[in-house]
Amino acid sequence: MAHFLRKAVAVAAATACIGLGTAVMGSANATAATTPANPFPTHVTYKTGVLPSASAATRDAAVEKQYNAWKSTYLVHGCASDEYYVSTKGDGDAPNNGPVSEGQGYGMNIVPLMAGYDADAKTEFDGLWQLVKDHEDQYGLMQWQLDGKTCAYADSGTPDAATDGDLDIGYGLILADKQWGGYSADAKAWLGRIYAHDVASDGHLKCEDDGPTTDTRPSDMMLDHLRAFAAYDTTHDWNKVVTRTEAIVNEFTSAYSSAKGLLSDFVVNANTTSPKPAPADYQESQPDNIVGYNSIRVPWHMGTDALLNGATTAATAYNDAKKWSACAKSVSGGDPKKVYPHLNLNCTVYSTSDQAEEAGDSVGPAAMAAGDQAWTDAIWNQLATNPFGDGYFGETIKTLVYVVMAGDYWTPAAASAPANDFSVSVSPASGTAAPGGTLTASVGTAVTSGSAQSVALTATGAPSGVTVSFSPASVTAGSGATMTVTAGSGTAAGSYPISVTGTAASGSHTAGYTLTVGTGGGGGCTPAQLLGNPGFESGTAIAPWTQTSTLGFAPINNDTADEPAHGGSWDAWTNGNGTADTDTVAQTVSIPAGCAATLSYWLHIDTTENTTTATPDTYKVQVLNSAGTVLSTVATYSNLNHDTGYSQHSADLSAYAGQTVTLRFTGTETDANGGTTSFVLDDTALRTS
Repeated sequence: MAHFLRKAVAVAAATACIGLGTAVMGSANATAATTPANPFPTHVTYKTGVLPSASAATRDAAVEKQYNAWKSTYLVHGCASDEYYVSTKGDGDAPNNGPVSEGQGYGMNIVPLMAGYDADAKTEFDGLWQLVKDHEDQYGLMQWQLDGKTCAYADSGTPDAATDGDLDIGYGLILADKQWGGYSADAKAWLGRIYAHDVASDGHLKCEDDGPTTDTRPSDMMLDHLRAFAAYDTTHDWNKVVTRTEAIVNEFTSAYSSAKGLLSDFVVNANTTSPKPAPADYQESQPDNIVGYNSIRVPWHMGTDALLNGATTAATAYNDAKKWSACAKSVSGGDPKKVYPHLNLNCTVYSTSDQAEEAGDSVGPAAMAAGDQAWTDAIWNQLATNPFGDGYFGETIKTLVYVVMAGDYWTPAAASAPANDFSVSVSPASGTAAPGGTLTASVGTAVTSGSAQSVALTATGAPSGVTVSFSPASVTAGSGATMTVTAGSGTAAGSYPISVTGTAASGSHTAGYTLTVGTGGGGGCTPAQLLGNPGFESGTAIAPWTQTSTLGFAPINNDTADEPAHGGSWDAWTNGNGTADTDTVAQTVSIPAGCAATLSYWLHIDTTENTTTATPDTYKVQVLNSAGTVLSTVATYSNLNHDTGYSQHSADLSAYAGQTVTLRFTGTETDANGGTTSFVLDDTALRTS
């Protein structure tokens, strides 16, 4: 196989590929699940090292942004109607921006990792896999280079396969099987072919399936992949491949780069205990005896193995990652842009004639494994840029490095997907009622790992005469319910702890709620509803409400076609403009002394924000004094609380009896992620008892 050279021989994009596609095709695995077991983001606790200083939500959002850009540019629907491929656009690695097996493998890793965020991930993965199956060489592995228009083999001689692509395709099949199921037979058959044709008899990885058994390529040393193969495919001795790969790393670096841990683009004598750098012109026109566009991927792979498997299991990768990270930081002065693609094995710059984002980006996982926070943060910050205008190679590697550095790179080597689990919360966590009075609170549930499951809600600890009910009584984790607490007329005064329990197949979780029963109206309080115009049905005469909008809109409106009211035809619709703004509605009210007071309201939240963690849009319910100082924020909601209809919420305001306060509902939209959220308020009440 004629290997290709990155960058140095890259040419301008040739004639355009067939159009990027979004058409849905039939699945090749009809029995597989469509709901991913590990939806993005699946936050992973790595076994060593540090994460970037940015928050998890910020990291996830950055990955999503990069994925969107990568998918729209490089994921091509073609050549057949049931095929997808990863285009080499911008790098000239195949005619007409066609695919190479390396890129196809990258895509088959990226897409399953983004399932859950990308609703079309399974369709796209099946299309990527279909193209592989349609273009196998004599050994049943993917032909390494294809034309972008015809998908015909684009190199001379008998079609052959490249080991890096083969390994990533195999890893992608395991990811897909763990994510959706249904790929086990394909994955094990593929791994069997790799073992038969890409692995030499001593266990080292060849460069290609029809190549010599005496050489290897360090960029193929994906130790985390090999460990996953060993856990998944016990028919073949993948542990022998792990052991021999680690031995070559140690034998080579001790002889040629003991202080820096660098490996050359190609290595010969790999079938002996004395591997050495290949001749300078061994396979490509760049020097093959130093670090180049192949082995710049080593710190990414070594760092990832160390993060996933720890400093003991992955000792070779951990030690090499630390050295490689230190070299890159030193030679660049801590500037990722100055990690040049070509380095001598003593960690001096071979040439500054070319630069590439992937040279610095690939060091990110190694810097994390090394525990170097400042260096990790510098590389993380570079990922948001493309300083040299890189194409397919740099942007695709960046996408995978982004997932690792964000803390979302889960390993399919685990015996099973994360166990299903959930949490339960109650808001507000307390309430006061007179005998005969009623309170409501919101019960929230959330998926904490695995997949959503049915959760049955119950309550214990209520005193005699107090009833607690839930609507609905059973929810899917991630949804909420309204809890209604009714104190019987004969309930004795006092405080009572109530346990709210959610029970699912995975077990039970409990949240606390404190009910205080007072003397109520018997002490001189006249039950009343204190808010004026509580359902906004006075129309444009909004008093006693006031309203503001930084965009000049009137939140109180009767646009029931777009946002129906809960009752009547008027509501208070804040935000939802697709532009950063802050909207408020407020009312000043006096709460009589000696009264228990409960605020209730109906709220509908809908959103086009495509995130499960970030909260760019928020809604606050607050109590202010006459000077405008916030006394309490009684509830906060966000785009993550979206639902298909209205939900009733309540808050105990008895603490403000005898005071004049302002109730303010504030919606804030940042427009940070490109989506928009509407918070619609209706049918408010402030009842005393």
